[in-house]
Amino acid sequence: MKKKIFLVISSLGPGGSERVFWLLSQGIDKKKYDVSLVIIDSSKKFLSREIADVNIIDLNTTKASRSFIKLYKLLNSEKPYAVFSTSTHINLLVAFVAVFVSIPKVIARESNIYSEMSEFSTRRGRMFGYGVNLLYKWFNFIVCQSEEMEESFLKKFEIKQKRLVVIPNPVLSPKNYNAVLANTGVERLLTIARLSPEKSHSRLLKIFSMLPEKYHLTIAGDGECRDDIIAQVRKLNLEHRVSLIGLISNVNEIISKHDLFLLTSVTEGFPNAALEALAMGVPVISFKVGGISSMIRPGFNGYVVDQDDTEGFAQRIIKADSIKWDRKKIREDVLARFSLQAVADQYTELIN
Repeated sequence: MKKKIFLVISSLGPGGSERVFWLLSQGIDKKKYDVSLVIIDSSKKFLSREIADVNIIDLNTTKASRSFIKLYKLLNSEKPYAVFSTSTHINLLVAFVAVFVSIPKVIARESNIYSEMSEFSTRRGRMFGYGVNLLYKWFNFIVCQSEEMEESFLKKFEIKQKRLVVIPNPVLSPKNYNAVLANTGVERLLTIARLSPEKSHSRLLKIFSMLPEKYHLTIAGDGECRDDIIAQVRKLNLEHRVSLIGLISNVNEIISKHDLFLLTSVTEGFPNAALEALAMGVPVISFKVGGISSMIRPGFNGYVVDQDDTEGFAQRIIKADSIKWDRKKIREDVLARFSLQAVADQYTELIN
């Protein structure tokens, strides 16, 4: 008989954590496991619900704080062998339910590097910290996406290292990969990220304003900082060189039309968009942030710049323009290291 595996996520929205578990549900061996995605809020519809051999279970509770009873009843009746969860609020929910339901393997995926997030700490965040110390002991393992995340977690919380394991995020092999770009004389730069303070689009625009006229920047994503970004674009007189295109579903198609991917975040768990850019063979210039050092091989597929070195970031963009990047090798390298199958196998090893 197949063992039941439940992956609990907040929604099928565009968030990075949700996408990772959406991918994992596809990569887990269906000959051995009966896989279900448990969704807290089904109103957000970005990722497809049509996943071969994966059950979709809607709790329809909107928020984790309202989901305890429904999740308790589900796990108590279905009796899965393993439950995976991701994002702190969902992890805390699953850990609390695990106090009352016997589950052989309960595994959390951590999504934050707390040392990088100190600037954005909130009362809610501090409450989450208390909850982590109290409830994470119910997890058999806690997956950290990078060594930086593991180190940060050990420093902040009373968790034994033997229960932490580093597993990166997966990436799919693109179907519409195109290694050749038309030479138009314009250097096409791209960033894909939620428009929120920690992604530091304001810093990105300052850097972009230092670049020659031939550069064009596309900003994909949506969020609370959209109006501020538009205002800054106008203030810097960059309207003719910057395009805001909102949320996108055709990620690979958009990436394939650009020469370089930029990441200016001050905190990341593991930047999925940068990983997807590399999978398309597009080099990445990034500030040093969680997980990026495991992706970037300087001079081969991009560069990593120290935080706050905005001039150095601009110089690296210009330097990248002079390099003939081997997009095919960049793509092959990242798919060899971060393929969905390789990452899914690491997750399933945790329940064996």
